[in-house]
Amino acid sequence: MNRTQKEINEENAKVFTDVIRTIAAKENNLDNLECYLSHHFDVWMEKFAHDPESLSSELKHFAEMEI
Repeated sequence: MNRTQKEINEENAKVFTDVIRTIAAKENNLDNLECYLSHHFDVWMEKFAHDPESLSSELKHFAEMEI
């Protein structure tokens, strides 16, 4: 069964917002992301922001770091 674009978007939105909630609850992780982006935002965007799955996955790495 093929998923509709709406279903795909809904799933991607859920994953993305769950990651935002996780990282927002971890001040050190959020600070780490901010520091990293302050040095590499342009490259990071090119490498990881080209689709919802990649963006969510990369943010999840920052959210799950033990800092």
